[in-house]
Amino acid sequence: MTEKKVILHMVRKEKKTIADNPATGCSGCGSKSCKGGGMGIYPGSEKKVVYRNILLYTIMGLIIFITTYLIVHLLNRFIS
Repeated sequence: MTEKKVILHMVRKEKKTIADNPATGCSGCGSKSCKGGGMGIYPGSEKKVVYRNILLYTIMGLIIFITTYLIVHLLNRFIS
């Protein structure tokens, strides 16, 4: 009995190159595909946008600081 044998080719696994930041795909600050920025400030943002963002973050920080101070002051007044 003559049987036809199926020849299976060898599977070669390709070596994967590991990027510097595989999760983000970022290749550095020199790349034009950078979509992120610190505190909402993106590359190429205008000065007005940058100043507005910094002012908003400063105001939010002051509000958090003042409310925390008031809460601690009121709690100390009622406890003691």
